[in-house]
Amino acid sequence: MQLDDETLKFLKEREEKLGGRMKMRTYALYYLSGDGEKREYGVFIYTDGSTFIFEDFYRPPTFLGIEIKRKDKEEYVKMEHSFKKEDVLSASIVSMSDAIRSVEKGIPCKEAGRLTRFFRKTLLEIILKNGTRYYFELMKPDEFIKLLY
Repeated sequence: MQLDDETLKFLKEREEKLGGRMKMRTYALYYLSGDGEKREYGVFIYTDGSTFIFEDFYRPPTFLGIEIKRKDKEEYVKMEHSFKKEDVLSASIVSMSDAIRSVEKGIPCKEAGRLTRFFRKTLLEIILKNGTRYYFELMKPDEFIKLLY
């Protein structure tokens, strides 16, 4: 796939921020953290294999490609977080409903079984040693888990 100049510039800037070449980059369709921070329009994730950085971008709501103007819209605040591979305590695939319940009620998630993975929406749950929890909806969460271990 051929990348345009703007995309190449963006990726180069992200590699400079990372301090090295990207080993992997992907896009999460949904993001949730243990403190309730949520991005329903997704986040960009990239890593050099040691440091994992994820951030979102402003996207105005649209309908059929036309921007929807709203008077009561919340002001956009950029979200950017990172963690080190050695800070990861665990990573597992959980159902989205369990993740939301976990954040709302403080109940730990249980790993999703095969049937749950097939019939329900799932998220990758990453728990850091300091107790921070991140949830990502990824196309290939198993590949991401391999990078963590």
